[in-house]
Amino acid sequence: TFLTYKNTFSSRNHLALQSNFVINSGRCRVQPYLAKMRRHLPLGVKAVDSTPITENEAKKSSSKNGVEISTNEVSESKLRMEVVLPSDFCKKILNKQVKKLGENVTIPGFRKNLKKKTKIPQDLIIGTIGRQRVEASVVEELIQSTVWDALNEVKDIALPKSEEISLGDRTRSVFDHIQTKDPYKYTVTVEIIPKVRWAKQYKDLTVAIESLDADKEFQKKILRIRKRFGEEEIVDRGFTEEDFAIVSYTFQKLPEDGGGPIYASLGVDAPMFMHRRDDGTEVRAVKYDPQEHSLLPGIHEALLGMKEGDKKEIRVSIPEDFELSSVTGVDAVLKLQLEDLRHQILKPMEDGLAPWLASGATNIDEAMTRGLDELKTELKQREDEALKDAITNAVATNVINEIPKRVLYQTAVQLYMDSLPKNRGMTHDIESAPTLVERYINQNQRKVETTARARMGLRAIADAESIEVPDDEIQPIVDRIIASQPKRKDENGNPIEEEIPDIKETKEWKNTKYSLEMDKALEWLKDNITIDRVSRS
Repeated sequence: TFLTYKNTFSSRNHLALQSNFVINSGRCRVQPYLAKMRRHLPLGVKAVDSTPITENEAKKSSSKNGVEISTNEVSESKLRMEVVLPSDFCKKILNKQVKKLGENVTIPGFRKNLKKKTKIPQDLIIGTIGRQRVEASVVEELIQSTVWDALNEVKDIALPKSEEISLGDRTRSVFDHIQTKDPYKYTVTVEIIPKVRWAKQYKDLTVAIESLDADKEFQKKILRIRKRFGEEEIVDRGFTEEDFAIVSYTFQKLPEDGGGPIYASLGVDAPMFMHRRDDGTEVRAVKYDPQEHSLLPGIHEALLGMKEGDKKEIRVSIPEDFELSSVTGVDAVLKLQLEDLRHQILKPMEDGLAPWLASGATNIDEAMTRGLDELKTELKQREDEALKDAITNAVATNVINEIPKRVLYQTAVQLYMDSLPKNRGMTHDIESAPTLVERYINQNQRKVETTARARMGLRAIADAESIEVPDDEIQPIVDRIIASQPKRKDENGNPIEEEIPDIKETKEWKNTKYSLEMDKALEWLKDNITIDRVSRS
């Protein structure tokens, strides 16, 4: 856990910095300097060409006081600036800090008079204040006076709030460096958005979505409604396609795989529930209707002909991509028991069903026409959403870069905020609650990473294809965002009107612009990649 030091002293010899730094074994993260340099953008930083930089090719620059800064690439998403401070500069800062700290020091034998103050030897001041406290003050001042020059080297490409500071040789104090005239070093590490690398070029992507036949789906809807308002009868015969049954089950690993239970569903659209038997025991079961549900291969065939109370044991394969299972890609032993068997008597087609088939319909003929039209509209919307998800997943899968931690964090913040009820009224900055965000990342790691990769990919496509959004599309959205934000009030409780010098430089404008450009990149993909529409059998 990072510890923030403020007017406290570290037991370590190398440093004890104050409130501007967060320390952990000599590493500290400076308070967000980049966020002060420019407004925070989730993915508003342009990708950079991540051609590796060798030690000899490191970019070097110098600032005042002989300070040297060299920039090296740690990875495709991380840069490190090494800051070298000459010993003369360190000594100058030491003298300044000792003088500043010594102003409030009272030492017996030395006058403390504003008009005529006796000069106190530096070593005596250091000894009185404490060597560690003086060193902490010197190290903080050294970093404060030079870190801006280091961050200025990468301010246009670095992700805000990603900077971390690491001190150099932690076995030696600043005093040792000054005495031996060796330069004092520290490093600043920042994350960047790398140039996206594709497993397959985005123009060559192929996605497949299920295409539903509106007429068939409408007939299924009619059947479900007729069953809902129909009657059930108990039958004493084998299970058929026209029946429904409550089936309890257990999965077991094969003996050669060590046995043991597997927790899985019988099918993607067959919801599990706990069925209570007559003796009071509860078992895992599904309510299976062959005309509504699809089970794993082989299960439906095994159930046909079974009577109430019958048991059967079969061997099934759990596919690799079957998400509703604790184990995938294996064969398993499935034990089935038919708990209850019933036959459904359908409700006749009459005017009483009309409102259930189409909103506002009063007779069955009107319901058949309007209901089909409504379903076509619904299926079109569902297909559009499915296509959007398929393309997004395809983009995410083909982005093979290392994802910067800061991007994952920002993505998690956005996803978490989107998951909250719109009327919850959260006004605080959720980004300032790292524990909450990190918990969300741990619980939704796959979703967060997929979303982050997809956004990186869409951002890269928007840049590559020169996709731009006109200002008149951005303006009304930004106006709504700004209007919905809480206003500062004066002492009388009246809202304070704040002037915005250039709205295009605000976080709201830039975030909206980048978001709309990524939406247009998605639309571009819809028109330019191969889309296979597969009909449901």
